[in-house]
Amino acid sequence: MAAQNLVLDNLVLDNQADMVTVRFAVHVDEVDEVRRELASGSELGLTCVAELISRGGFILDETVAEREYVSVIRYDSLAEEYVLDVPGRDPMRSADLGKLLARGWGGLSMDLGPWNLLKRGREYSLDFEVRLARRDVPRWLKTALFFWSWDVIGATTYRLDFSF
Repeated sequence: MAAQNLVLDNLVLDNQADMVTVRFAVHVDEVDEVRRELASGSELGLTCVAELISRGGFILDETVAEREYVSVIRYDSLAEEYVLDVPGRDPMRSADLGKLLARGWGGLSMDLGPWNLLKRGREYSLDFEVRLARRDVPRWLKTALFFWSWDVIGATTYRLDFSF
């Protein structure tokens, strides 16, 4: 049975050092499929895409900022450990995949740009997408099989609407 969902938890948008910062946690609700993919030699990437949109009506919506965040996980068969690379941190290693994912993806953040991008009195939306996909698929194969999904866990999208 395939893993079903990536669960986004504690999604917060705040001001840290005059930067618009998104803080969040990602949980895999079932790690068995992830474990199988890693054991077969695949390298997987957790990709998070955040888009900050100024709402001005259907036609007048404007993208204020957009960023992508990628964390890579792989299995080191010689050490018999999983290795998790999280941007801005040293690589993490553990033989327990579930605990490693909880520790590595339990408190993530990404900067979207300077705080002065936000204008008072405006409506905004933060669109947030997370997915877990194979990273080691050759580009020629992705091009030839453009209709094929390389996701281990498909994209899940979230929206946070707010006023400033």
